[in-house]
Amino acid sequence: MASDVMSVRLWLWRIRVLGVVVDAPEELVVRVRSTVRRPQCPDWGAPCGRVHDRRDNVVRDLEVSGRPVTLLWDRRRLVCESCGDRFSEGHRAFEGRVTARLARRLVADARAMTVNAAACGHGVSWKLVNALVVAWAGLVAGHRRRRRCRVLLVEGTSIRKRHRYVTVLVNGDTGEVLAMVPHRSQAALSGFLAAQGHRWCKGVKVVVSDGSKAYKAAIDQRLGHARHVLDRFHVIRWFQAGLTAARRDVQRRPEGSVPAFDPKVFGARFLLMRRPDKLDAAEQARLDELFEAHPGLRAAWEALGELHNLYLADDRKGALEALDRSADIYRTGLIPEFSDTVDTFLAWHAQILDWHHTGRPSNGRIDRTNNLLQVLRRRAHRFTNYTNFETRGILTT
Repeated sequence: MASDVMSVRLWLWRIRVLGVVVDAPEELVVRVRSTVRRPQCPDWGAPCGRVHDRRDNVVRDLEVSGRPVTLLWDRRRLVCESCGDRFSEGHRAFEGRVTARLARRLVADARAMTVNAAACGHGVSWKLVNALVVAWAGLVAGHRRRRRCRVLLVEGTSIRKRHRYVTVLVNGDTGEVLAMVPHRSQAALSGFLAAQGHRWCKGVKVVVSDGSKAYKAAIDQRLGHARHVLDRFHVIRWFQAGLTAARRDVQRRPEGSVPAFDPKVFGARFLLMRRPDKLDAAEQARLDELFEAHPGLRAAWEALGELHNLYLADDRKGALEALDRSADIYRTGLIPEFSDTVDTFLAWHAQILDWHHTGRPSNGRIDRTNNLLQVLRRRAHRFTNYTNFETRGILTT
């Protein structure tokens, strides 16, 4: 064994270098020992100094100048003088088979790359890195869930497109992901809220979700005291569905015509979705020309504009006035395609209009989170395990 101890500086708290076992260009192996004189018994907490035997534990450490570093920890097995049980000493510088600083590096690398890439980069197993990621994500999630949450954001995203889904829950005040619960069902959301406890749920004042009936049932069951608000993006998409149906009816040509649809109406499909206040003079003139040939399309576009004004209004009173104007256009009978939109609004009118009473919340933060999760899913070439997806998602966000 080499005795050149002074050439090695590990900078580990209360760890002494005994000697260098291997000092080669491709590897560095160092024997170390803890300087804690009397470790505590894990059961009784009493200091113990009676050594039963010693065993070498192999611990990986950070690389030095590109060389993998392995520590041979001369670990003691002690006998507790209070309970008589034997136990192996622990040390805060070590996390199982790696040092604590290497564990932190592995978790940090797993945020920017796949678990497999982080494991290969440091010469450790995938199972070891994944276990560290799961443990760290559990600590982060537990810390986040203990905080008070006034605004809760709820939305679903796919773990595997059109096959598996998760319910993502985000603290609207901080933007932190609280959990990613398997499935997007009433049981999934209700189970999470039940696990959080009554006191935590009582602190939730506003819940923002998409138009899922399953989520609504869980919110009514567990958060009946909170105001339930529908996300603006999903509501506007419902409103736009009426205009899309009206445009498709208008653009159809008689059977046998070539092309089968009116090119001018079809070419204006994206322009029709624009709000009136977002159009310039040329775009407005193009729409006016289109509306002269199709009055029903003008009525549908104006009705959608009034529904947009529901969110542009300063207060609930202004939103109701915009809603009345849109209803007047619907009563003319020119836009029967809006019947589904009207039925949907009647079913969710309380959750839509409460948007003005709750500080105008939205799921913008959770949509950003979902984008990050989809990038993570593509980077990992899809996930099949819900737990791994949740832990990586919490770590990434």
